[in-house]
Amino acid sequence: WQDFVIQTEKRNELYEFLRENGVEVLKNEYPFTPEYPKLPLAAKYEAETLRIPCNENLTDEEVDYVIEKIKKFVG
Repeated sequence: WQDFVIQTEKRNELYEFLRENGVEVLKNEYPFTPEYPKLPLAAKYEAETLRIPCNENLTDEEVDYVIEKIKKFVG
């Protein structure tokens, strides 16, 4: 277990919101070479996904905090 991947069309906005609220979050950005360009569908999913923490070291309170922040963002 390492990450939990979530998908949203507002990836950049959610990324900033979570970081501002102390949640460790990563963007899915994988390098591709010109010889092997990124396929359009792969680029779309990459642009719409974030990785939030998901591991055995998280407390229930930390998990609840992340959930509440995402709910607050979604409205």
